[in-house]
Amino acid sequence: MLPEKKQAIGLVGLGVMGRGVAENLIKNGYQVIGRDVSADALKWLESIGGVASREASDVTSVCDVVISFVVNDVQTEALLFGENGLAKTMRPDTVFIACSTMAPKFLRELSVRLAKIGVHLMDAPVTGGQIGAKNATMTIMAAGPTAIYERIQPILKSIGGKIFFLGTEAGMGAQMKVVNQLLCGVHIAAAAEALAMAKKHGLPLDTTLEILKSGAASSWMLGDRGPRMIADSFDDVQSAVDIFVKDLGLVLDSAKQASFAAPMAHTAFLQFLESSGHGLGKLDDAAVIRNYTE
Repeated sequence: MLPEKKQAIGLVGLGVMGRGVAENLIKNGYQVIGRDVSADALKWLESIGGVASREASDVTSVCDVVISFVVNDVQTEALLFGENGLAKTMRPDTVFIACSTMAPKFLRELSVRLAKIGVHLMDAPVTGGQIGAKNATMTIMAAGPTAIYERIQPILKSIGGKIFFLGTEAGMGAQMKVVNQLLCGVHIAAAAEALAMAKKHGLPLDTTLEILKSGAASSWMLGDRGPRMIADSFDDVQSAVDIFVKDLGLVLDSAKQASFAAPMAHTAFLQFLESSGHGLGKLDDAAVIRNYTE
């Protein structure tokens, strides 16, 4: 039996991450008003007890918190300020929680723009993937006004396992996510290179992966992506190659702005970019191994 309904939460973006978030919000008693470009995604939301939104006012008229899991800054801009954008009808004191991976500069500017209409921005990117979203174990990297952060704690605890507050300046959550994605991208590319080298020398890949996971060479990405790499199975997409083209591009932009050399990030970016150029962009990011094996 579900708890008594609490406040209505707007949720935009019902992809692999957003769906897990929707399930956990509903499980914790929140009413979820969802938006997505996919009619199938909206039907799915209704099937689990959520409400499908067709107009911006469906969300803004009843929700004082809106969570966004759209892909990037372009989609965030359209969501808020495009045709049928939420910002036109958002009520003062609404909280907009931006969970997408975006450039810190965009978040800083967005905070100012939303403040002009009385809306609070919580810069709160996440990590943990589809499994983390499904199990409410995501790590959330939040930055924004302290009072707003405290106000939305129950919501964040409903969807995440570890929640970190990085200060009051919008963009700091995004900057932390940039650092996180640097390591994620490098670890995937390194895992692909190691397993491809093992294959080249005729080592049994199942055993190779087991050995690598058992010692100091292991990483979370090796354990998660490694099985898909050795199975050459990339159609069940957890995170696409093109996502890391975008995310590592953000890493390099951030590095350039700080005059910071990031050679490992550059190398990993080129591997994902080459994979995308070979037509693998929509496949699971573990497909980067094909750069070495084909």
